[in-house]
Amino acid sequence: MANNTTRCSTCNKNKITYPCEGCSQKFCLMDLTEHRQILNNELHHIANDYNQFKQTINEQKQNHSLIDQINQWEIKSIENIQRKAQEYREILIISPQICINSIKMKFNDLRKQIKKLQKENEFNEMNLNYLRNELIKITKELNNPLNMSIQQNSQPFINDISIILSKS
Repeated sequence: MANNTTRCSTCNKNKITYPCEGCSQKFCLMDLTEHRQILNNELHHIANDYNQFKQTINEQKQNHSLIDQINQWEIKSIENIQRKAQEYREILIISPQICINSIKMKFNDLRKQIKKLQKENEFNEMNLNYLRNELIKITKELNNPLNMSIQQNSQPFINDISIILSKS
């Protein structure tokens, strides 16, 4: 019977050995099994490191998603502010015009009354006092325009957001 034994790289005994093509060493069956277990453990560690790295990437993607949510909140908030600002501008433009139109209507009504009295040529002191008082009222209304000011509302119309940080 031929002697097929060589020296094992681990136990240094002459035994039947099996080559490991990865490290080019020869191992007896017991040491080869242990060597394979070590390699399996290393592979397991590499796989764990890979999974942790993948989780880190996913968490960073999630942070990117949160940034997208913040950006959307910002855009909507700005749109709400712009819409409200435009509403208030329109009120500031329209309100004085409504007031002036009301004064014009009263003024035109007074003019009609004056023309009617002039045409009919029938008036007395009471009519003149009435017309004078109405003209004074209309003039005061014109000279005393609307008081417009801005008042801050205690309740914001922008929905506030908050960031919740927690470790998993």
